[in-house]
Amino acid sequence: MVAILCRRDGKWKQQLEERLKNGEIVSLLAIGNVKYEVLAYLNQRKDIQIFRLETKYLKNRRKGLGLKAVVRKAP
Repeated sequence: MVAILCRRDGKWKQQLEERLKNGEIVSLLAIGNVKYEVLAYLNQRKDIQIFRLETKYLKNRRKGLGLKAVVRKAP
């Protein structure tokens, strides 16, 4: 399993595509408003299967909710 930290620059999409081509299971970690972008992207893509989706408050509550999604290429 590979973890990718999602940031506003959008490079996480390229990393996700590279990892999915290899058939790996990928864990996406997002904080703040980026989590909405990640969820929208995963919902648009029908060839990506979501195994687990978790949200939780971070220790520093000013940062808000964190999102963790575990995905892989759909069979």
